[in-house]
Amino acid sequence: MEFAELMVFGIVWGGLLVYFLTPFNDKISVEGNSKVTVSKAFKESLTRLILHKKAILALLMLIITLNFIWTYFISIDDHNKLHGVASESVKPQAIFYMISITLYAALLYILLAVRRTLKLKKYWIER
Repeated sequence: MEFAELMVFGIVWGGLLVYFLTPFNDKISVEGNSKVTVSKAFKESLTRLILHKKAILALLMLIITLNFIWTYFISIDDHNKLHGVASESVKPQAIFYMISITLYAALLYILLAVRRTLKLKKYWIER
């Protein structure tokens, strides 16, 4: 894939993942007192991002994407074998793409949790 194709794919896929991981009612709920540490707020943000209905769609999108990447590269390998093209296996490239997509999803998830943690801390400071 060309770099521009990867960038467009990353922007669209990342935007969908952010949409699916952001809860509908993104109102910040404050439980407890104002002595909450950043680590507790971060842990709460991590759990709140995945404990809603749209997060299932994010997981489903990740699984479908990984499955599509694997079948795409396997079909390229099969095509090369059927037509007698002597080439190296493309499975390492498929694994690289799959690991990259998974790391990108994890990075977006952590950045969303950090953003929500900063919102919580700002709300607690103002209170």
